[in-house]
Amino acid sequence: MASSSDGNNVLSAFICMMENLAEPWGIKDLQSRHLYMNKAACRYTNTPPTFNVEGELDQDFPALWAECAEDLQEHDRRTEESLERVSVIETHYWNGLDYLTPFISEKFPFFNRDAQCIGTVWNARPLDNLTPAKFINKKKPSVLTTQCNHPDFTDAEMDIIFLILQRMTAKEMANIYSLSVKTVENRIYSIYQKAGVHSLRQFEEFCENTHLGNYIPGRLIQKGIHFI
Repeated sequence: MASSSDGNNVLSAFICMMENLAEPWGIKDLQSRHLYMNKAACRYTNTPPTFNVEGELDQDFPALWAECAEDLQEHDRRTEESLERVSVIETHYWNGLDYLTPFISEKFPFFNRDAQCIGTVWNARPLDNLTPAKFINKKKPSVLTTQCNHPDFTDAEMDIIFLILQRMTAKEMANIYSLSVKTVENRIYSIYQKAGVHSLRQFEEFCENTHLGNYIPGRLIQKGIHFI
């Protein structure tokens, strides 16, 4: 039978592992109090170096995402009750940025030697864009972003580009923007001219090469927690 010191050694090794990971990782107890966050998690949550996270609840953090405390703790409860991994998309001003970024956050139940859940372990990673085409062509998934400062395209054109890549028709785009189909067609033509392409397939290849396919308009996403 393993001794309590063995358990402590395992926990210490687990924390040491997380401390050296590039992705955010943390541990919370059954009351949703934070017990530990690695350096990447502190950067992710924009937690000041002077703030001691141990024993603090989400709503106690001096950060904008604290407004999501209720949903974050619902994530804890669902994990503890299901005794399985629970995933969410959490969108906020992560890493201290001034624009919204969607991340996948997963929580896992944390067990003691008696197989009793004593808390949750969480991590977070950027939401990526793994399309069937990328999978078939053995290409790596790309990270979605609401920021794309391409020198050739305006913000309005970037919104149209996003819709083009969703294979929406000019009529569907016209309905979204309350414009005439002809106006939308002219904008698409202008975008194609700037990209130096003549077809949707060529444009999709252009966006793949320039990473424009990673862009998602900020107006289409809302900050908060979405259970998946």
